Amino acid sequence: MAIARRTPKIRLRAHFLIALAFGLAGCRGPDPLLTFLDPESSLSFTHPPHWNVGFAEQDGLRYRYLTAPKVEGDAGALSVTLISPTEADSAELVAKAYLTGATTVLEADAAPGIRAWTFLDSSGASSRLWIRSAGNTRFLGAWARGSEKAMNQHSGRLDSLFASLAEQRAGDWPEERFGGMVARAPASWARGTRLSNATNAMMQFRSPPLAVDKGTDTIHGFVTLSREPVPPPGDIEAFSGMLKDRVSDTAVLLEHRPWTPAGADGGATGYADYLRSGTTLTATRSRRWTTVRNGMGLIFSCEARADAFDRLEPWCLRMAATVRLE
Repeated sequence: MAIARRTPKIRLRAHFLIALAFGLAGCRGPDPLLTFLDPESSLSFTHPPHWNVGFAEQDGLRYRYLTAPKVEGDAGALSVTLISPTEADSAELVAKAYLTGATTVLEADAAPGIRAWTFLDSSGASSRLWIRSAGNTRFLGAWARGSEKAMNQHSGRLDSLFASLAEQRAGDWPEERFGGMVARAPASWARGTRLSNATNAMMQFRSPPLAVDKGTDTIHGFVTLSREPVPPPGDIEAFSGMLKDRVSDTAVLLEHRPWTPAGADGGATGYADYLRSGTTLTATRSRRWTTVRNGMGLIFSCEARADAFDRLEPWCLRMAATVRLE
């Protein structure tokens, strides 16, 4: 929505615009799916709220895994080990390591481009293996194992998790251009309010659900990209000083370091900040990237409730590498 003829100048406040566009309260829904992005493997996936996401290392191999709520009567919980994108000549070669020592191996029906197997692993646990192409000679997937009862009970949730697995490369995300600003954002993120006039501009994004609160209420992350004039002498230090004066008394700067934005032409420099704000009951965390070009300042900020920020941050770091002023 353009507002050039209605107001000559707008001051863009991230917390106000976030509340205006999306609200800070979660939205209700039955059994929402939460989104997770692993920063090391770049694998993203969705999972039910009460499934735990963990991290482990074995024989020098680091990997992500999930555990489902334990089924009554089972000694252990069903687990899912993620298979990071890996180079191989075929899906069968990737599967070989998981099928070694297995019995009752059957290839299951799967969507085009996907190979799937059911089997009993070397310890006798029911297993499902799912592998698909990640482009060229690269493959990704997941291995689920647990009791037969747990496999049956969580079958639909496993199907949903397997189908959601994707490698997130920022260069593949849709490019967004507005008000002299450029950024790439995941297709799964909601596009929010856009405002502009002769000097200022703003566009917003909202993440998929990152966590839950009070049953099925979902917690999201919010991203704001804004542009505005910089006071004299129009450099990054003047811009940083202006932003510092705006910070509320409840905000604490935890980190401040130099940052070079995408497409920097040698004269473009910036800063990356990490902030905590709010009270102990309503704490939020945010990362903010700023730069200046030709007297215009660019702010890219990511914010979420403190207990969900770790899930937002990997997305923000990738998005920040794509933002720039035109």
